[in-house]
Amino acid sequence: MQILPTCLGVALVGSIVVDVLWTTIAVGGGGGPITSRLSNCLWRLLLHRHRSSPSHQMLSVAGYSTIGISTLLWILATWAGWVLIFSASDRSLVSADTKQPADIWEKIYFTGYTLVTLGLGDYQPQGKIWQLATAAAAANGFFLITLSITYLLSVVSAGTQKRQLATYISCLGYTPTEIVTKAWNGKDFGMLSQHLVAIAPMLALYGQSHFAYPVLHYFHSTGRETAAEVNMAVLDEALTLLEFGIKREYRPDSVALYPVRQTLSVFLETLTSAYIKPASDVPPLAVLDELRANGIPTVSDEAFALEVSNLTRRRRLLLALVRNDGWSWKEVGNRFG
Repeated sequence: MQILPTCLGVALVGSIVVDVLWTTIAVGGGGGPITSRLSNCLWRLLLHRHRSSPSHQMLSVAGYSTIGISTLLWILATWAGWVLIFSASDRSLVSADTKQPADIWEKIYFTGYTLVTLGLGDYQPQGKIWQLATAAAAANGFFLITLSITYLLSVVSAGTQKRQLATYISCLGYTPTEIVTKAWNGKDFGMLSQHLVAIAPMLALYGQSHFAYPVLHYFHSTGRETAAEVNMAVLDEALTLLEFGIKREYRPDSVALYPVRQTLSVFLETLTSAYIKPASDVPPLAVLDELRANGIPTVSDEAFALEVSNLTRRRRLLLALVRNDGWSWKEVGNRFG
């Protein structure tokens, strides 16, 4: 038996097993080291192309393409690993009819149908070691295919929840100022607290989905209304207005306001799994004049700016999030921008 092909094959199969388990099962662990880097590289290439020639339609295929390419890589690398393992001996496999040793192409064929558990039987492993190796390869293929399908279904479901959350927020308002002004009924913010209570668990689920499936960062929506990253920034900026821009006695109930704020903070912590770092610049601050024009009692501009200065890193993260999804901050601040 040749040691080098065996070691290379075991190392290749082992690294893919770790990457698959890390990606599909390790909740909160982020994507596997291979998958996460592959996903990020693919997204960066598409995003670079989008910035030079804007195409949200092109970005919209990135998420599914990433999953497809990752799954294909898992299968091909696992296949190659088992071919290397069975290539360690000339007589690891023989023809069931002629008893002649299998050549390299026949070993590729044998390991391929073993991984998908077809069990055709026209080639047979020789000896207990190779029989055990065949059983291990079949088990490896079975779990690889099962986990891949389960992962795909879970990510698609999470992607639907992502669009649902974005749609809910956009229905409250397209800009931070619009959310606040639409909620104002002349004396207080009416039913807004109930909407915030409803959004909090959706945000919590959304954040945990990103912990479990960082590939969700690459699921891009072609429409502004269903673009979760933009609408998350809009909501957070609206909360900033409500928490620091409105006079204290008119602010919504803190019991409704703070859980949403905290779940957004938890979500922002997931950005490191998608290699998103705070932007170098700070997005422009909302102007309170429009709120005052609608009769909403606000604090002074100076007091508002002082309070928001403590949120610089948070707002830089929001800006980076929006840009990383192929949008610009004008979509956050301007309804028709």
